[in-house]
Amino acid sequence: MGRRVLSVYELTFHQKRKRNPSSFAPADLDGEDLLKIFETWVKNLTTAETHNEDRQTWVSVDDVSLYAPRVLLLDLRVGAYGEAGELVDVDTGEPVGTIADNQAPTGSNRALLFVPETGERAYFLSEESSRGQAGGRIRELFRSYFSRYTDKVTMVMSAVTESEVWAEAAELTEVEVRVEGKSVDVADGPHVEVGKVSHIARPQRRKRFPRKLLKGLKDENTLKRIVSVEDLPEDHRVWVTMEHDGRTKKFELGTERAPAIRELLNEATEPALETSELVAKCTERVRDLCERRGAAWEASWSRPARPSRGE
Repeated sequence: MGRRVLSVYELTFHQKRKRNPSSFAPADLDGEDLLKIFETWVKNLTTAETHNEDRQTWVSVDDVSLYAPRVLLLDLRVGAYGEAGELVDVDTGEPVGTIADNQAPTGSNRALLFVPETGERAYFLSEESSRGQAGGRIRELFRSYFSRYTDKVTMVMSAVTESEVWAEAAELTEVEVRVEGKSVDVADGPHVEVGKVSHIARPQRRKRFPRKLLKGLKDENTLKRIVSVEDLPEDHRVWVTMEHDGRTKKFELGTERAPAIRELLNEATEPALETSELVAKCTERVRDLCERRGAAWEASWSRPARPSRGE
């Protein structure tokens, strides 16, 4: 288990080195299909390429499969290394082993590439867990690869989220700030290890926070006033719950290097989504994005032809 969030990137294509370039459909990049280009490339990636020594991050591609006619599914592993240490049982506090500076505890991540049969945009969606975001490394490597692959087509990758629609139209119903807990000694009682502490603010009953508050939460002083605390550590994390068109979703507000808002897939105490659940959520996201662009995502494009793995 572990908390997971979803990042979404939009891929567009146009003529290279043209003053007024024409666009290419991802399914027809000068006669080639992005789905096939990406699949062939990622299946041949080695850990020598995915391993990021500068950031001391281990990434590997465990499996690549065509989940549906126009959806490619990647099973990935990711972990950080670089500092030797001791492994501790968090329930007992007892050491259970050691880890060397060249060893990386890894976790699983999944990423999906959605390429419509028609239309001018494809989408790359990836999970991020406490172990890291393997999809981010794959995305960076493919951007570099594609720039060398053809001298006719340029690819542009842009981070997208539902924030554009939700920030404008959704109702903000909860603000939560999560911080690391502190160990405390209870009077005449035990020593208590506190993991996480959440400060939660909700509007008065049957009311909503003003929409402009979402942008205001980037200001730490505003944030502290909203959740009624005097101080916040640097590593605090901010989550917001919003309602729109009868749907309720929870998002994490990103940092300067992350997308503005990333959707929560599951809490730390919940199991990761099954493959079919993840694909369904990603399909919903892609369908919404296509509709906002005046396009459409056909249901058959992401419908598996066989039972999915992990079900």
